[in-house]
Amino acid sequence: MKEIKISDGADKNVSMTYLSSALSAAAKDFGGEAWLCSDRHRKTITVKINEEYEDFIRGEAEDKISDVIAVKYKYDFFSRRIPASGLGEIEKEILYSALISADIDEDKRYIVRKLKGFEEYAVDGIYNFRLSALKRKWAEIVGYIPSYFPSGRLNDFIAYLIGEKKGKSVTVENGNVYDKHFNLLRRAELTGKTREGRILREALLSGCGELRVLSPVPENEEKYLRTYFMGRITFC
Repeated sequence: MKEIKISDGADKNVSMTYLSSALSAAAKDFGGEAWLCSDRHRKTITVKINEEYEDFIRGEAEDKISDVIAVKYKYDFFSRRIPASGLGEIEKEILYSALISADIDEDKRYIVRKLKGFEEYAVDGIYNFRLSALKRKWAEIVGYIPSYFPSGRLNDFIAYLIGEKKGKSVTVENGNVYDKHFNLLRRAELTGKTREGRILREALLSGCGELRVLSPVPENEEKYLRTYFMGRITFC
């Protein structure tokens, strides 16, 4: 059996729960197991898997670690530095999600490249010492965002971002968001604590340009979807 370890700071409850859930499911599919343990300083996920499946599980681990950095770490980076005065709390969460989504695929590819060669993954260490170029890019983005951000400008900004996404669609069914392979998407769990606007934020964080809704959604969620996706949403 082969062991793969992933660790982060003891305060990283959200991101480590996200990783643990994803990797436990992946390991179980291949006859392995994964568990999360913690002490005062670190949280650690250990994945135990047959050696023949190591490459697949390691690839899954690197993909999910890139989610954590490209979404959770980036969300924390932006929310501390972009006050977005003029927006309500929900609108701020939508703005941060949109900013994260703008180049999420590019960010994830860069992060995965930087993860290669590690036997064990210390997420905070990788972020602090291996991703300087990525953080400089995020800082440049912060410099472009005005401290006062009116609601009307938010609508235009998100419409522009969605318009730039070509050929990628996601599906909403029973309150969940799925990719084209019908994999459940859970990136919104890595952002703000509020659940309002969750379906919209999940769709934005998927990097999609089109949205199909296959079952009824709560009225307030439908309002957000219609407001921001406009002509790029289909209700079936």
